[in-house]
This record gives sequence, C-alpha cells and structure tokens, in this order.
Amino acid sequence: MPKIPIVKAKIFYQMLVKFGCEPISVRISHFKVRNPHNGKVSVVTIHTGKDFSKGAFVSTLKQLGIDVESFLVFIDKQ
Repeated sequence: MPKIPIVKAKIFYQMLVKFGCEPISVRISHFKVRNPHNGKVSVVTIHTGKDFSKGAFVSTLKQLGIDVESFLVFIDKQ
C-alpha cells in the first residue's frame, strides 16, 4: 500500500469532492460528505493550519466505503 500523505484537512476535503463525494452540509468547521455510490456519510473536521492525521484520513475513507489504495492512486494522479 502506498504511504499515506500528510495533508491539510481542507485539501483532504477537496480531494474527496474531486473523487466524487457530494458535500451535504457545513457547520462551522464540520464538513459533511456523502459517497453517492453507497450512500455512506462522514464528517471531515477542518481546523485552520492543522494537518489531517493519518488515522483520521483512513477512518474517513472507511466510513465512506472508499478503498484506501484506490484513493491514494487517485490523488497521485492529481
């Protein structure tokens, strides 16, 4: 499996949207997204200037039902 990158939460959220997830709602720093293929929902918390942890990266993808390796391949092509 490719190495999980360290990214800002805002960048991770933008990558999820480019991957095909739909933004549902925003409440202050909590961005809710839905995977349209299976209907699963997850919340990405965005705190200014903070990196998104590797655990949260993997956990969010699992909650959305997205394969970690396919997502990493996708962001490598971006």
